[in-house]
Amino acid sequence: MRTTVIIPDTLIEEVGRLAQGVPLSRFVRESVAERVERLKREQLGLEMAQGYEAEAREPSLETGWDNLEVDGLP
Repeated sequence: MRTTVIIPDTLIEEVGRLAQGVPLSRFVRESVAERVERLKREQLGLEMAQGYEAEAREPSLETGWDNLEVDGLP
């Protein structure tokens, strides 16, 4: 899909210097993909933290599971 994005000239110049021949379109595409993955990981981390906090407040496992015999198990 084609789209229009406004990027300051100074940033485009910096990308040109640092990207060492990588086409701007590819650089932007890869950068956006990396940022999306980072946001997904951050969201997952938040959801996991909320789950851990909820579990600490109100455990979802039945009582008695802490008395299991584990002799011989790795």
